[in-house]
Amino acid sequence: MQSLKYFEQEGNTYHMKVQKGMYYFLSLLAFAGAVAALIYGSSRGAYVFAGSLLILGVIGIARSTAKMRFNTSARSIAIKTFFFSREREYSFDDFDHFLISKMTNIGITLNVSATMIFNKNGKEKRILVRQSFFVTKPLQNFTDELSDIMGLPKWGQVYNWL
Repeated sequence: MQSLKYFEQEGNTYHMKVQKGMYYFLSLLAFAGAVAALIYGSSRGAYVFAGSLLILGVIGIARSTAKMRFNTSARSIAIKTFFFSREREYSFDDFDHFLISKMTNIGITLNVSATMIFNKNGKEKRILVRQSFFVTKPLQNFTDELSDIMGLPKWGQVYNWL
């Protein structure tokens, strides 16, 4: 049996490990910024800014409760983005491709995100599955591991003429 870095296996079901550390860190930064704005700000705009940061912090903590599982026998994906949202089901057959996008500024990679693109009945659906800062390699490793779980062909298997 293979060792998985980004997933936990239970029989034919794979549960994605959520990036709780990243969400908690970003929420902590938002809360610290809100406290600083409340302490050092005296205008109404500072209070609005602090309230906005508090909302972002709560959203970050709620996002850490996300769940995603891949059932290889049923060929389905179950996604729940927050603890209070409903679970959505997708089929492996509706999966189109992965999109890894990065945001750079002055040559420095700031944010990288991995997205699954589904195409169902002619409608495109994008689902964010993972994020990182400054580097793209972990997300490439994540999508490679997910491709193995989903049974997708590898680059050399698809284009064996290269």
